[in-house]
Amino acid sequence: MTRQNYGSLRGGGSSRRGGAWQWTVIGFVFGFGCAAIVGLVLIITGGADALSGVFSAGRATPTAVVMVITSTPLPATPTPEPTVGIVPSATSAEAQIAAPVASATTNIQVQVQPSATTPPTTAPTTPVPQVAQIPSDLIAKRSPLIQVPGGSFEMGTKAQEAAIAAEECTSLWNSKCDPNDASDSFPPHQVTVSPFYIEEKEVTYDQYLAFLNAESIGMGARNAKHKNGCEGQLCIETRTENQNSNIISDSQNYRVNAAISNFPVAGVTWYGAQAYCAAIGRRLPTEAEWEHAARGASNTIYPWGNEFSVNNARTSRPQETDAALVGPKPVGSYLPFNGLYDMAGNIAEWVSDWYDPLYYTTLVNSGTTIVDPKGPVAGTQKVLRGGSWDALPFFARSVHRQSLPPLGPTLWAGFRCANNTSDTGTTPDAAGNIGTTGNTGGAAPVATVASGTGGSEENAQPLVPPPLTDVPQPTANTTPLATLNSGAGG
Repeated sequence: MTRQNYGSLRGGGSSRRGGAWQWTVIGFVFGFGCAAIVGLVLIITGGADALSGVFSAGRATPTAVVMVITSTPLPATPTPEPTVGIVPSATSAEAQIAAPVASATTNIQVQVQPSATTPPTTAPTTPVPQVAQIPSDLIAKRSPLIQVPGGSFEMGTKAQEAAIAAEECTSLWNSKCDPNDASDSFPPHQVTVSPFYIEEKEVTYDQYLAFLNAESIGMGARNAKHKNGCEGQLCIETRTENQNSNIISDSQNYRVNAAISNFPVAGVTWYGAQAYCAAIGRRLPTEAEWEHAARGASNTIYPWGNEFSVNNARTSRPQETDAALVGPKPVGSYLPFNGLYDMAGNIAEWVSDWYDPLYYTTLVNSGTTIVDPKGPVAGTQKVLRGGSWDALPFFARSVHRQSLPPLGPTLWAGFRCANNTSDTGTTPDAAGNIGTTGNTGGAAPVATVASGTGGSEENAQPLVPPPLTDVPQPTANTTPLATLNSGAGG
């Protein structure tokens, strides 16, 4: 039975069918092995890209991406830009940004375009005339400059000193002063100023008339330039605006009685003072500069010491019994102190700073070293220094602050100019200008900050003081006395 079964297996139909199946299996194994060998060879020889192309047929080809890179304004050393490849995700049909790879087939385009940056904005400043633009008669009439060494000093005063000065108003001058009027000068604080120059005398009518009558400084039409010729603002009041003014304006020029040509100009606005200084290549002093110059190296209350002397300054004390003597004195009538005349009394002087009654407190609370302070950035009133002929000695202290609107002319207010260079010989700087270093004052910004009340009745002098009466005044019904015409000396 065993042999029969064996023989039947070899020779029967069932045995033929079993042999075909075996050959099929052997062929499949052989074919799979050949395919594996071919695939391995393709991988080794770099043919995978071609094979990938076959398998990827029918799939969406990734679109080339254009990347826009905005250049920065800072300079940079050019470096080769790496290409950015996009590869299909193994788990998602979305493309992903891969790490930079070196590929000869990457078709990513990179464009660089400059960024639209806004140029820096600079604050407008008042142009200072160049040497060629300053009329020779203005240069000839400029007051000499006195050099003030730079350094540190204690600016302001203490409540005790202000109380003593107020008490003297009663005990010495038969009047009354409020020590609170000095509160805007508290607290004392250390200030450092750079070396500078300041005019030895207050600006006179003679000098200011030359400015008004000059035809080459672009102040506008003759006989009207005083109305809007100072940074677009009123320069000074004439008799057209104020019957007490000493300036007469007609169709030819501006003039005053020749007898007062050497008196300090009064009734000038802050704009009129600033414009005059700019026209001669100078500027108004800062408040810190003015006080440093007035107090001198000894840092005293008055330019000459800590006690007031009627022999050293023109104030309202002693009181004049003769009405003809009311008003200021000619510049230089008193002895100079620290090389400067009339830093106390005569005419209160505009400085460049805006006024803020709390400015000193702000400086102290800042906790920083105070170097060349220039006052608040804006305000409604400007600072005046030095007191005047119409005020008590209390107001003539070098530490005392007063204020008025910049368009608030008064017959007790005038000015003197300063500079950062001696401008000897009108030598121009590298830009062709003279007196352009340091604080140029600039056009007064529009008042945007109410910087305190300022100019209160207690702290201000009379806004309409008597006119100068020490010389006869011309009237409409009389022939005018000899007047100071354009360019004429006093």
